[in-house]
Amino acid sequence: MKIVNIEENLSSIISLIENAKKFVVIVSPFNDFTGWDNLRNVIDSASEKGVEVTYYSREGEGYNGIEGLNVKLFVVPLLHAKMFFSEKEYLISSGNLTNGNDINWVCKLDKPEEHKELVEFFEQNIKKSALPYKK
Repeated sequence: MKIVNIEENLSSIISLIENAKKFVVIVSPFNDFTGWDNLRNVIDSASEKGVEVTYYSREGEGYNGIEGLNVKLFVVPLLHAKMFFSEKEYLISSGNLTNGNDINWVCKLDKPEEHKELVEFFEQNIKKSALPYKK
């Protein structure tokens, strides 16, 4: 595992989305895409290329701007985890996608056993509790 330089937190998430060929999973409980056109464009571009983008957010919380994205949106009660992964890159973070100036970290998981543990945690604790978002 490697902690990403704080100035590269968002660019590491964007890079993960841009480099995905098959799928992207975004887990961010609290969200606000106001003013984040570059992130919105990258997500929509991935979808247009045939990448399945699945987004998990906390039930009843900020979906500000997510509804307009070309993603499969799910809500999860009590969600607090933040993670981003594709078929080849895996990140965990302390920050929500809220376009704020908070000090947060992003860790890049670089070992296959870490990838496996992250996906297992996601499958058992997040995906299993997720419900399709309904306006």
